[in-house]
Amino acid sequence: MLYEAYKKVALAGASGNLGSVVLKELIKSNLFEITVLSRASSTFKYPPEVKEIKADFESLESLTTALKGQQALVSTVASLGVKSQKLLIDAAVQAGVKRIIPSEFGCDLHNAKARTLPVYAAKVEIEKYLDELAVKGQISYTLLFTGPLLDFGLKHGIFFNFKERKAELFDGGDYPFSTTTLATAGKAVRRVLTHPPETADRAIRVKDIDISQKQLVKLAQALTPGEEWDLKDVDTAELEKQSLEDLKTKQMKPTTMLNFLRRAIFNPGYGNKWEHVHNSVLGIREMTEPDLEELIHNIFGPK
Repeated sequence: MLYEAYKKVALAGASGNLGSVVLKELIKSNLFEITVLSRASSTFKYPPEVKEIKADFESLESLTTALKGQQALVSTVASLGVKSQKLLIDAAVQAGVKRIIPSEFGCDLHNAKARTLPVYAAKVEIEKYLDELAVKGQISYTLLFTGPLLDFGLKHGIFFNFKERKAELFDGGDYPFSTTTLATAGKAVRRVLTHPPETADRAIRVKDIDISQKQLVKLAQALTPGEEWDLKDVDTAELEKQSLEDLKTKQMKPTTMLNFLRRAIFNPGYGNKWEHVHNSVLGIREMTEPDLEELIHNIFGPK
């Protein structure tokens, strides 16, 4: 398959936490003609330089029409929409789209243990489907693994609860894991689109920094001098066991899927620290510790 840098790019999920950052990065580059696919019910206002097409995400015909003329499709749909990407992929194939970047942006699902966690079942299904299509020469794809999104996770209590000065230290909190900011994830998307041959039909791993949960908590504690934090050790194996029981008994809780994520993020057996990344291929500089301190200060420091 011959590759050329993609210019006409469609984006699904552009109003979300990650999608809005990806959209901003693509606009800023001034390299692409960007089309946003949105639902008929959406009232989100996009910048004037972006073309918006309202589509029925349950209709193959509607999505195919919306994707006509596009060279690449980037999906940043939220977790609940991951499985529905299959119809979007079918539409992309029919419309002649050359490259798809599906909604991954998380843990390394080429790790055998992470791949078995129920929270990732829909992503694994989409990966397999894309690979089948690529083998047939019907489309090309890139999987972007970023680890947990750092600034999003800090703001949403994934690593600790800053407001209440609490932290559950998963598996001791000592193991470093690879993590990436939203902005770097957006930059990685842009660079994949401008590096088609190097990123074709494979997983691409990017990271800003390797950091342990305890290190993050320590940086947060530095912003609350003299205050006591409530630190509690939590075993992610036990969390996984509880969540598997929830699924078995069909008693889903708000923490059921979250606990599987915690297992993948914080336990070293799930391939969460990456020794080999593609930062250099994509021209992405890793974050320094002062950069990290500044990020945490900007999020939690005095306003």
